[in-house]
Amino acid sequence: MTLPKFDYVAPRSVQEACQLLEGGGGGARAIAGGTELLMALKNRQESPGVLVDLAALPLDKISYSDEDGLRIGALVTLRHLAAHPLVGAKYPVLAQAARAAGTVQLQAMATIGGNLCQNTCCMYYHRAAGARQSLDPCLKLDGDLCYVVAGSAQCWASYAGDLAPALLVLGATIVIADSHGEKIMPLRDLFSGDGKRPHTLGPGQLVTEIRVPSAASRSGGAYVKLRQRAALDYPLLGVAAYVAMDAAGTTCREAALALTGVERTPVIVEEACRLQGEALTDGAIQTLAAAARRRARAINNVCGIPVRYRRDMVAVYAESALRRARDAATH
Repeated sequence: MTLPKFDYVAPRSVQEACQLLEGGGGGARAIAGGTELLMALKNRQESPGVLVDLAALPLDKISYSDEDGLRIGALVTLRHLAAHPLVGAKYPVLAQAARAAGTVQLQAMATIGGNLCQNTCCMYYHRAAGARQSLDPCLKLDGDLCYVVAGSAQCWASYAGDLAPALLVLGATIVIADSHGEKIMPLRDLFSGDGKRPHTLGPGQLVTEIRVPSAASRSGGAYVKLRQRAALDYPLLGVAAYVAMDAAGTTCREAALALTGVERTPVIVEEACRLQGEALTDGAIQTLAAAARRRARAINNVCGIPVRYRRDMVAVYAESALRRARDAATH
């Protein structure tokens, strides 16, 4: 597979990068690790006229303080994030999610910003260009039909990033830069819920930093992932759980649960807030896991795995993640 022709520019500052992306309109794309974008170019799913290389920008640092919490530059690689001792000690759910994403080789190239901003997945859209020749274009390729949900006027491609649910349960915010400056917003506002255009970033906007609040005492988290192979694959289901307990380790002070791979956007299970002030019993965990199962909307957009099995596994994996998070917080 060959790449299409494009112009290449390498800005030296974030403002310059934003100006180039804004000036290029829909014909310019940012590239960092390129683990997703280069395959999309080879498969002719995208054909930008300009690639704006972010590699020279100073966005590859991790820092932590009790006052400011964790700050992660958008160009930090998943391998760097997973191996960072402070992240592993204070935010184990985040380290686990980074280790679960792709292969070791992909983790060495892929960035946290790229993982959050990755495209949605569908077995029809992600076919090679030659394999799509016998099909009319789907909604995601500017056609007028969805092969997964027949008759739907909406694209049902699923969001399948591993890091998003882990960061969501930790209450992360992100810094968005454009040619006029920057703003901070909750991570959950990055996702549009539209399978065709899954993010809310406008022309010329970039995610430059991810911020996570200071780690709470007596807290724990876990990320578990269902996939066909032990490495490489996108999640058929990913579940992140976070729990903070009181000083005695008997009452839940805070709980959060999020899913990936089962909707057009990461799913935050809002029912987790009901555990605040309650004992985190096995029964309470099972009730929350059942709520997660009801919120998941996995559809038949992958080969070889029955959709009913994926839906049933939501409760199983949610219960497992919550138990692990509780155990980590109480030991």
